[in-house]
Amino acid sequence: MTWFLIVISILILFHLIVIFTYNFVINPYEPSIFTKIFPYMFIYNLTFSKVKLQNPYFSIRVDINTSRENVKKHNEGVLELIELANKYTIPITFSISTEYLPYITSDVIKGIKDGNHEVNSHGAKHKKITSQYQIKSIKNSKKKLEDKFDQKVIGLIGPQGEHDSKTLKAARLNDIKYISSGTLSLLRYWSFPYPFEKGGIWLLGGSIKSDYQLYEKDKLKSNKALEVWKEAIGFRTKKGWYTQLEYHNSSTTKEKLNSLEDLFRYIKSLEELKPVTQSELIKEVS
Repeated sequence: MTWFLIVISILILFHLIVIFTYNFVINPYEPSIFTKIFPYMFIYNLTFSKVKLQNPYFSIRVDINTSRENVKKHNEGVLELIELANKYTIPITFSISTEYLPYITSDVIKGIKDGNHEVNSHGAKHKKITSQYQIKSIKNSKKKLEDKFDQKVIGLIGPQGEHDSKTLKAARLNDIKYISSGTLSLLRYWSFPYPFEKGGIWLLGGSIKSDYQLYEKDKLKSNKALEVWKEAIGFRTKKGWYTQLEYHNSSTTKEKLNSLEDLFRYIKSLEELKPVTQSELIKEVS
């Protein structure tokens, strides 16, 4: 019994050391509480990753989703966001649920097509995709986006950020090359610093806290959110890592866009940091 307690105590101590090292040394900007407690997936991939980035990269992924009213309400804000991104030559990866495609204005569509921006599938509907529906959902959304934006769609963001092993299979069948941050087999890879391959599909983590997490959950003001993003991006850039900022069309109010412009200025001041679309990043590493 004594030996059993000693072994358990050693394991608990080891776990605490791993958590402390991960959270305060390796990556203090992980947005997922689950991974903060169980960071072993991160460490495993960090140890065995074959991908070495030539530069630290940054991408901003803007999700257009939630509801018809939300999309209609923020069309003008999204157009201003596109103009802002063009001003600082920061390309945007738009993830679009195609059920909301009819409510995106022609000006926004033109702005995405004319700029150095891209679109990726966010599923046919913004809800959890059942295993049986995944192949059809990805196929239909991919075709509609390609027809509307005159560009090849190779990326997928699972609705509500979720996907599983069946999603990987459905993605391969639809010529999808990568899936952006989400949950896979109950383990987060949100903040993993390099793209990594699983089942023939690239998985993109790199996420810092999103606008939704800071504005809606943490209730931060724009200036405080800006500080959090700058600190996280600066940390990851010094490490030579990839950083992804998940943003939403609902965060295109005047105040939040002013804060985002300050962030774009900061990103451009980091000479070693290379802003890219997510598809461009995959071309760099594959």
